[in-house]
Amino acid sequence: MKANKLYSGLIAIFFLAFAAPVFSQARVQVIHNSADEAAEYVDVWLNDNLIIDNFQFRTASPFIDAPAGVDFDVTIQPANSTDTTNGLARFTYNLTSGTTYVLVANGIVLPEGYNPPTPFNIDVYDMGREMAMEETNTDVLVVHGSTDAPVVDVVEVGVGAGTIIDNMAYSDFAGYLELPTADYYLEIRDETGAVTVASYSAPLATFGLDGQSIAVIASGFLNPQNNNGGPAFGLFVALTSGGELIELGPTT
Repeated sequence: MKANKLYSGLIAIFFLAFAAPVFSQARVQVIHNSADEAAEYVDVWLNDNLIIDNFQFRTASPFIDAPAGVDFDVTIQPANSTDTTNGLARFTYNLTSGTTYVLVANGIVLPEGYNPPTPFNIDVYDMGREMAMEETNTDVLVVHGSTDAPVVDVVEVGVGAGTIIDNMAYSDFAGYLELPTADYYLEIRDETGAVTVASYSAPLATFGLDGQSIAVIASGFLNPQNNNGGPAFGLFVALTSGGELIELGPTT
């Protein structure tokens, strides 16, 4: 029910917000990765129309058509809001026709009790993909969305791929990795490459992701006790079809 409400709300963007026909379109996926307790559930408004009701942390929309070439406001409000007055955050967009976007909500809405209190933002990647470039690959967009995690390297230690991402900072997108669809083992290391912060299994073959594109998002807090006891750090997968993010299991 929750997913159906989310998807139907997003698909209604054109009908709710734009009276005139829109012939110029972009494609957009929205991912909720703000680990702030105050933003566990939020409402998303487009101009003065509620398009996502009670959008939950660690869920994603599917890719949908969105209007290009016109200005529109996106306002983030607490759940069960009735209008856009005094919004938690407001952003104005003008999308480029024919472009595919991945929008990731990151950061902290209410700073008290968070270290660091990194401000809430919607980070935008404008070279999104809805499928892999090769049928035998999985194209992986990596997003650093953990506010208290340092600059990191990502090192693959299962098939011997080595360092696949070097010096990735908070809010960075690492452009799509075009990986043969296999099962991988990832180590998240500090920027020196010497200290392993965490290790994860990324079973792309087991998940059956041949020919697909996904986003892998660093989410939550390395030190929950310094961040209002919030959700712990992990790696989560957003599929192009949307829905709840899929947690990658840790390895020892």
